[in-house]
Amino acid sequence: MKTILKIKFDNTFYLFLLIILLSGLFKEFTFIFILLFFHELGHAFMGLLFKWKITSITFYPYGGKTLFDTFENRSTKEEILILLAGPIMQIITYFILSIFFKYDYLKNYHLTILIFNLLPILSLDGGRLLNLILSYFFNYLTSYYITLFISIITTLILFLICLFNYHNLNLFLMTIFLTLKIIESLKNIKFYYQKFLVERYLYDFPFKKRKISKDIKSFYKDSKHYINFQKEKDYLNNFFQYKEKNRKKQKFFQKNEKT
Repeated sequence: MKTILKIKFDNTFYLFLLIILLSGLFKEFTFIFILLFFHELGHAFMGLLFKWKITSITFYPYGGKTLFDTFENRSTKEEILILLAGPIMQIITYFILSIFFKYDYLKNYHLTILIFNLLPILSLDGGRLLNLILSYFFNYLTSYYITLFISIITTLILFLICLFNYHNLNLFLMTIFLTLKIIESLKNIKFYYQKFLVERYLYDFPFKKRKISKDIKSFYKDSKHYINFQKEKDYLNNFFQYKEKNRKKQKFFQKNEKT
């Protein structure tokens, strides 16, 4: 019951719903929402199996987003399984619906949602999955920036498709929304990276992999590091102590300048 209370609808979802109602496609919208709902339910259910705390489930025109109150250093394997659970649950839901409802458009909507959600754009399942796969080969920051770059290229391709299909208002609105999400991701990268480092500073994660890194920007997910012959924990302790001293110095000088 607690999870149900955390279900939200983005404002763009209501705009999409209004367009659907004006188009007289309420029955089609009902099936779309059922597919989206069980897609997100798949993410949520798998997250609960791994004891991840659900913050909210928000629905957008292109799909939904299940947020968890968990670490940025969460298990990559668990996160991949949670991401894959959504599309798998949607496929199961589609096959159950297709038994009782013989509508041709049901298959088209199912495939459209499934393929669209697996596009390599960071705010979609496909983008997050790409980022996680890249994290096995690149450090945290590099994998994030590569995913953002691919997200931008994919969104530009969507804009080109919109130019040739200018009558498709839904696709255009979704592309605009995804573009705003990419801009938001660009703004938030420093926050997520800082969170990634602070968690490692405050907590001991049971990472089995060991890597030698040249600096703090070379940190990988699911790995502990050695930097300049120092253990990661010691290096981060010195790093944050140095930052705190600088912050106090700046505050001191700013106070003196005012006086």
